[in-house]
Amino acid sequence: MTWDEQITEVLKIVKLRLQIVDATQDALITSYITEIGWRIKHYCNISTIPDDLIYVWASMTIDAVRVDLPNVDEIADSVGGGGANVKVGDTSVSGGSGSGGGLSNTAKSAIDQVVFNYKMDLHRYRRLRW
Repeated sequence: MTWDEQITEVLKIVKLRLQIVDATQDALITSYITEIGWRIKHYCNISTIPDDLIYVWASMTIDAVRVDLPNVDEIADSVGGGGANVKVGDTSVSGGSGSGGGLSNTAKSAIDQVVFNYKMDLHRYRRLRW
């Protein structure tokens, strides 16, 4: 698959798993998919992402979106709504129903943490730099 085909496939998986049916969040989710994709490439020192990593890529994106955007209604609903806690590595976010006002977006270091939480899945595809 090409890069664009992979992004489209990952978007389908992410939307299915988060139960997002409309296209209003597509651009936002695609930006996370792209960022996680580049981070996978960087971590593994590869120029293309193998198709075998599509589901890992989707899971990483879901984790990053849930941590970084806990106030978006569709994403908060996928976590379970009222009083839900999301924990990725040592970063956790507590949220309400998605319309709550106390939470702010986490730092981009949370996305780095997501990548490192999937180290076991990515390690097999990692290449040495010379």
